Amino acid sequence: MGVVLLFIRFIQHAAFTISGSKLTERIRLKAFGHLLRQEMAFFDSPENSSGAIYNRLSSDALAVQQIAGARLGIVCEAIATFGFGIILGMYFSWQLTLVVLVYILFLFFLAFVQICWQARLKKRSDA
Repeated sequence: MGVVLLFIRFIQHAAFTISGSKLTERIRLKAFGHLLRQEMAFFDSPENSSGAIYNRLSSDALAVQQIAGARLGIVCEAIATFGFGIILGMYFSWQLTLVVLVYILFLFFLAFVQICWQARLKKRSDA
């Protein structure tokens, strides 16, 4: 079973990485094509210099690739595992599953509080 899972995870990781790379390439091409259709006065301002445009093209596309690549596969796998676990739990012992769901909701609430707290601390440190 472990060997089969190894191959499945490899295929999943490769597929999401390839799709993320292709999406990034399409975004870069569309953004570059849009920049080529701008008027000449657009490039006179300092925020639209060649270096700034290059930086924006590479950083924005890289951010999309990081989100849409292997991370998306991990998130999809986690959601599917969670859903399948809840369905199996409801089938075998719905009472125990409801108790576990209460604790899971409590953990989600604590994670939300922690994220808000960290965002507030980051905002204070940036100011």
